[in-house]
Amino acid sequence: MANIFDNPAFQFFKRPTMDDFLKRCQLRFQRFGLSDADVHDAIKSACDFFNIPMPRMIQDLTNVQNGQTMFVNWNRGSYYDDVLCFNMQQLIDMKVDSKDAFSLVMTHECGHRVLQNTQFPGVANGQWESELCPDFFMGCRAGLWNMNAIDKVVMGLILTDGSPSHPEGTLRALFIRHGKYIAPEMHRRGIPLTIQNLINEFMSFRQQNLNEILNQQHKYYSF
Repeated sequence: MANIFDNPAFQFFKRPTMDDFLKRCQLRFQRFGLSDADVHDAIKSACDFFNIPMPRMIQDLTNVQNGQTMFVNWNRGSYYDDVLCFNMQQLIDMKVDSKDAFSLVMTHECGHRVLQNTQFPGVANGQWESELCPDFFMGCRAGLWNMNAIDKVVMGLILTDGSPSHPEGTLRALFIRHGKYIAPEMHRRGIPLTIQNLINEFMSFRQQNLNEILNQQHKYYSF
C-alpha cells in the first residue's frame, strides 16, 4: 500500500531536515537583505522625520561579534559626529524583517540623536525614559506616516526582558502605541508637531504611567 505521506500534498506534514531548516533561514535572511542604497534610504527617511542631517557614519555590525544596533556619539552638542550601528541578524530575530521596519528602528536611534542633550527625570538619571522617548517617537512616525510595519516591531519587542538600561518590552510597546495614536491626534487638533511638543506629550504620558514604570524598575534597581 502506498504511503499517503508520500503524496506531495502532504509534504508540509513532514519534519524538515536540518539542511531544509538552514536553507529556509538563509532564504529568510536573504529576503530581508538590504542593499547599501536601501540602508541609506531607510536611515535618511528616519533623519528626515526629525529634520536632522545624516549621521557621520553608518556601521554594519551584522558579522561583528556582539555587534549591536545602537547610536554612538562623542560630542553631545553636534549631529556631525553621530554614528548609527545595526546588526541585521539581531533585528531579524526581533521580527524586524522589512525595509520599513528597519527604518522605524532607525527612527528610534535617530530619536537618541535628537535627545542627546536632553536630561530626563527618573531612576538612574532617567535611563529608562531616555529609551522610552525614542520608542514614543518611533510610534509617532508610524502613526503620521501610516507605517504598518510598526506592528511587527512591537511584536518583536513585547516579549523582551528589561534591564537596568532598557525597559521591559510591554512598557516599550505601551509608549510606541501611544505615539502612534497621539501624534495624528495632535496634528488634527492643530498642535505643532515640534520636538518639544512631542517631548511634552511623552512626559505627560510618562506621568500617567509612573507607578507602572517604578514597579517594573524594582526588578532591576535597589531602591
